[in-house]
Amino acid sequence: MSNDKLHSENYDDDTPLYSEDGVDLTLIRWMLSMSPKERLEVLRQNVQAVMRLRNAKKNN
Repeated sequence: MSNDKLHSENYDDDTPLYSEDGVDLTLIRWMLSMSPKERLEVLRQNVQAVMRLRNAKKNN
């Protein structure tokens, strides 16, 4: 899973980074560059991070 698609310097000057309504197109390109299995792994990691934050908040 490469994060290369997240870095603006990896795009041509004429490649839009944001849509007209402010959507970050680099995130969409990054997700589309991954296989479904890789996308699920990113989701799993994000869910784990949220759960750790929630548990840390409960323990304080």
